[in-house]
Amino acid sequence: MQRKRHIVILPYYCQQEVDRYLKIAEKIASFKKPNVEVDYLLAASPRAEHSQSLWKAYDKIGNAISFQCPTQIFGYPEGPTAMFWDCMDYVADNYQSGDGFSLWLESDMAPTQPDWIDRLSGQWYGHQQTPIMMGCYVPEVYKTRLFKKRKLLLEPHINGGACYSMDFVHHMPAEARHDVFDMAVFQYAQSKGRAVPTNLISFSTNGRVRRDLQDQQRVLLHGFMQEKDAFIEQCLKPLTAREIAGAAFNATRDQIETLKRRLRVWFVRKGREAMLENMFLAKAKFDAQQSGQPLPAPVKRAA
Repeated sequence: MQRKRHIVILPYYCQQEVDRYLKIAEKIASFKKPNVEVDYLLAASPRAEHSQSLWKAYDKIGNAISFQCPTQIFGYPEGPTAMFWDCMDYVADNYQSGDGFSLWLESDMAPTQPDWIDRLSGQWYGHQQTPIMMGCYVPEVYKTRLFKKRKLLLEPHINGGACYSMDFVHHMPAEARHDVFDMAVFQYAQSKGRAVPTNLISFSTNGRVRRDLQDQQRVLLHGFMQEKDAFIEQCLKPLTAREIAGAAFNATRDQIETLKRRLRVWFVRKGREAMLENMFLAKAKFDAQQSGQPLPAPVKRAA
């Protein structure tokens, strides 16, 4: 019987990202061999050189494939978006009969449980219809302002560090390629009823990552808008005896953190920090209300 096969895509632009991926490879190598086959697509930016050290590290734990993204588009967010579509095109062309997922693993994402890929695989195949995309769902994010109407900061979507079907490009219209990829593709996958949320992939922060490591329901942590090197270091360090002994108080620490965040949003008014604080509050509220429920229906907005 043929084993299930998935692809983990590692997009890299510079040596700092290669260094983080090398540390992640060491962590994966310490885990037991998964029950599924894993190909690692090492996707270099058009301006980056192939990393032989990266290939050697991942070829030890799976089937490593070096790939140079061909599209000559640079800058942020256009460059990463072009690389995403280069990789999705490659997967569709080379895995035409595959029904597994291709995981877009950014360099600030780290597997934290030994069975991480098997757990993701179990959820992927655990639906009546195979998803088009599966990942960390972000609800609408608003900024609340005194005596003013709430301001929409972020549209609902599944964060880009997610699992995508191998034939993903065949489900997307041409216009889906014209914007930041995770924001652009979600509406089309959701309209087909095949955008699936999972809490196995979860946001974390440098302030709470050590607590999140102890949560067995999270297998892949994403340090969204965190200092990347520090976050990966925190993810990969073994838990201490003191941290394990104090796990009983983690729920209380989470509550205190949420209360502090609610206070901070009244003072942090602008920029990325304001969006981050409000996003974590919106995400926590949604998860508490929608646990085990399907995603809400799409909201049609006025042009």
